[in-house]
Amino acid sequence: MDQGRAGESKSSVSLRVRSADISPLLNLKSSDPVANIRLSSKLTLAGDKLTFDDLDSIVAGSRLRGRLALTLGDQKSVDGEVGLDQISLAPIFVAAIGAAGHDATEPLGQGLTSAWRGRVTFEALHGLLPGGAELQPVSGTIRSDGQSLTFDGIKGKIGGGEASASIDARQGVNGLALNANVQFSGVDASALRYRSLAMPKGRAAMQMTLLTQGRSASALIGALSGSGAVTLDGLNLPGLDPRAFDVAIRASDSGQATDDTRLRQIVEPALAAGPLSVASAQIPFNIRDGRIRVGATTLAADGANVILSGGYDIPADQADIRAALASTQVGTANSHPEIQLLAVGTPDGLSRSIDIAALSSWLAVRAIDRETRRLDAIERGEPAPPPTPAALPPPAAPALMGPTRIRRERLPPTCRRPAPIRAACRRSRRSLRRGRRLSRRSPPRPSLRRLRRS
Repeated sequence: MDQGRAGESKSSVSLRVRSADISPLLNLKSSDPVANIRLSSKLTLAGDKLTFDDLDSIVAGSRLRGRLALTLGDQKSVDGEVGLDQISLAPIFVAAIGAAGHDATEPLGQGLTSAWRGRVTFEALHGLLPGGAELQPVSGTIRSDGQSLTFDGIKGKIGGGEASASIDARQGVNGLALNANVQFSGVDASALRYRSLAMPKGRAAMQMTLLTQGRSASALIGALSGSGAVTLDGLNLPGLDPRAFDVAIRASDSGQATDDTRLRQIVEPALAAGPLSVASAQIPFNIRDGRIRVGATTLAADGANVILSGGYDIPADQADIRAALASTQVGTANSHPEIQLLAVGTPDGLSRSIDIAALSSWLAVRAIDRETRRLDAIERGEPAPPPTPAALPPPAAPALMGPTRIRRERLPPTCRRPAPIRAACRRSRRSLRRGRRLSRRSPPRPSLRRLRRS
């Protein structure tokens, strides 16, 4: 023990703790991974100031090193710098706002939002984000002025790009008020994921602001609001191959798409055969009452456009993603083939479906138009247009047991779906049969009486 300035005593000891339960200090449950720690440090006590030098600790399986100084007077203060192998940002934030150890509907605890002053800088080799994405490395500062808690200058690298954020938490008359700003740039979009839901390949940038207020964790989530925009370059959307329209048209013209079920069986693998390449896109979104919503946004690509919309309900943990793929190479401005895709469910298991009703109707109208033009060509004595090659190789034909009758003027099966189209097709077939009967009639033979007279 030494005698410091103005008679202030100073003591130093080497501290080693094999296991300590700090859950009562942070209002945590004993089963929480961060509640049990072990540490070693050179501990110095000078008046009401406690200093941990050469701090070496294991917290939640991650090694922590650094220095911390605590002032234990009427106005508590903390100052220090720490480094970690790995840090999970979500549990630290939950503990800081007083939500750790409480059910989502229970009132928040004291947390670290008030009753202390100071700053602690941190740096970690790996920073785990909610949902599984990872920052390598990540650094920032936690500071307090006695009234509010600020996570300031949070920076990290993810997917080859830069990410930054700042969060301010302050107690108010209506509970805890949170403000946050998040942005990243030059990031490989596939590195941005939430659980099993990941963005497609491309380069991404985003800017987002968040605001909420409440007295419990569930109230904070339910009141979450904000807005932002995602900018994507060189985007490749899987499962939206625009060549599926060519496959569907050939299947219809060759008679393979006998009904909607068969058409779906043909279109689904064709869509999955390749991605839709989008050069650049900007997707705005807004957040209200804990629900992220994306309005109908058109992404222009080579050969097709896709209209994206949907959102994610955070309290219900339900996502819905809609995509309408429309061809720009086939059809007219007012009539073009379209395929609708829908994915709904939790981010861990989305259920995907394809709606081909619009495509089926377009193919039926197209088949009627083609048959009308073919009949007109026959009436004018012009050669009929050549048949369209099949979209898929025909199945192996069974062994023939006898002569087979072939109908050469058979219309595409897609013509037989809607009632008005079926009626038009029946009229077309009657015209065809009448034309064949007339063409098969032989010219009248001269009678024997006339031959004898001549």
